[in-house]
Amino acid sequence: MDFVRQIIDSSLLDMISLPQSLKNRRVEIIVLPLSEPEDEISADDFAGALSKYANTDLIELEKGAWANAMEEKHGIN
Repeated sequence: MDFVRQIIDSSLLDMISLPQSLKNRRVEIIVLPLSEPEDEISADDFAGALSKYANTDLIELEKGAWANAMEEKHGIN
């Protein structure tokens, strides 16, 4: 993968919104290519990744957990 790494004066980066702490300082710029579409990771790649940590005894309680928490916290039905 090709990349460019260069140290420059941040005043040359007017087109980028920099935090105040980086203005008028020497900064390092690293330019990397965007990943190709086939390299992108989708949510489906992680489906089931945490299943080994699932507690099957608690799955039934999860079904109404949000509604129960809101009712308990705010008295909302």
